Amino acid sequence: MSLNVLLIEDEPDVQMVASLALGTLGGHTVTVADDGLRGLELARTERPDVILLDVMMPRMDGHEVLRLLKASDTTATIPVIFLSAKAQQKDIDAGLALGADGYLTKPFDSIALSEQVQEIVRRASAPPHVACRADAAC
Repeated sequence: MSLNVLLIEDEPDVQMVASLALGTLGGHTVTVADDGLRGLELARTERPDVILLDVMMPRMDGHEVLRLLKASDTTATIPVIFLSAKAQQKDIDAGLALGADGYLTKPFDSIALSEQVQEIVRRASAPPHVACRADAAC
């Protein structure tokens, strides 16, 4: 599955490695925004298949970007995955509680990144599981 990925990340080295991992190795199209405000603008205009979002950035942090993405009809359904150096469980829980579909930590495995992103997108796009009672038709 080839995806249009918006990477919102302010560190040039991380931008380069993630872009190579997703683009060259993963076969995805990658657009990069180097701060939260620009990322929010690109999400609204480009409508990517998935957004990889850093937490700590200038102008607008990842948590605020996610809040605004989820509050907009234009971007609310785009899967968002945090990609952050904030790797403590409380940070991960906070990001997921805000509505992120996944949370990957830095440093990340560049070989596995594409597959991890695809798996999170698959889960986010899957219809909700419907539990069926044994005596009921589903």
